Amino acid sequence: METEFPSYLLEEALTTSAPDVIQPTYVIVLKRVNKIILTSLLAFIMVAMGCVVTVNDFKVVLRRPIGAFIGFGCQFVILPLTAFTLGHILSLKPAFALGMLITATSPGGVTSNLYTYWADGDVCLSIVMTTVSTAAALGMMPFNLWLYSRSWTDSSVAVIPYSNIFVSLVLIFIPVVIGMMIRWKMEKLAGIVTKIGSVSGLLAIGINLIINGIINPGMFASPWALWLAAIILPFCGYSFGFFIAWLLRQKPKQCRTISFETGAQNVAIALSLIAVTFDGSPLFYDLFTYPSIYGFSLITEALALVAIYKVYAKMYKKQKETENSEFERLETRPGDKLESDVQSSNGKNPVV
Repeated sequence: METEFPSYLLEEALTTSAPDVIQPTYVIVLKRVNKIILTSLLAFIMVAMGCVVTVNDFKVVLRRPIGAFIGFGCQFVILPLTAFTLGHILSLKPAFALGMLITATSPGGVTSNLYTYWADGDVCLSIVMTTVSTAAALGMMPFNLWLYSRSWTDSSVAVIPYSNIFVSLVLIFIPVVIGMMIRWKMEKLAGIVTKIGSVSGLLAIGINLIINGIINPGMFASPWALWLAAIILPFCGYSFGFFIAWLLRQKPKQCRTISFETGAQNVAIALSLIAVTFDGSPLFYDLFTYPSIYGFSLITEALALVAIYKVYAKMYKKQKETENSEFERLETRPGDKLESDVQSSNGKNPVV
């Protein structure tokens, strides 16, 4: 399937984009290094996440798949509709709006599993949701693009990067199975792998932010409306995911999981779709801008939410400990100690 764009889009893009610009050697090298490092680290992160779950965990999730269904609805119904609405409210130029729509129709990213782990969410549910959404993207991405992109194009028939989606599925499935086997055979090692994987996740995020800032310096000079859209969309994803799950009576653990899964989209698949569909098009660089900014926003917002949760959890734990201590003090009646002392002085053992 192909995408045909009206002539006015191409004329507008010609004044703002430069598809024939030759990229510096260092940019090409950084892109390759970034791809190799991130792919390796993400695979290891998924091994670490596999070390956290068991077969029984998957049985529980699959026996009651309501959480996965809620996540599916949030990802492929709520988020694309939100992107469509934002594009019109902020009056984004067509190329920017399409970049946002493509990002919103992408499946959940692997890093959502990491955020879920840090926020004490349901890692097993997160893995199931990531796998289901990635597989469902084969059909839901073209459907949502056909449904919503007609506001900015004459027709919307994008080239879906099926090979990249398949690679994403492999990147999820095989490392998770390896991690589960490590936990099954060597439980102590599984704990070590999980801790290293958690640190590797922070490393991957840091590398990604730095390299993207170097190879895409133009994104920092993007219009304010584009930055606002890139900040609002992941925030809406996190918020809608949490509150819809809460309204449907999911536990806080599952609510946090669905929240991260909804807001943290797989930016790599969005960029792959743009690269395959618009290669050589004057729209190319404008389309690339939004996913790049969105990736920056979703990471910083997710880390902020994790930090807020950690502070809240620590305060809640301290409050519960104080309440329990006060309860135990009140439970110990003043007469108990006096009676015990009297019995001891008479040579009798206190009544237990």
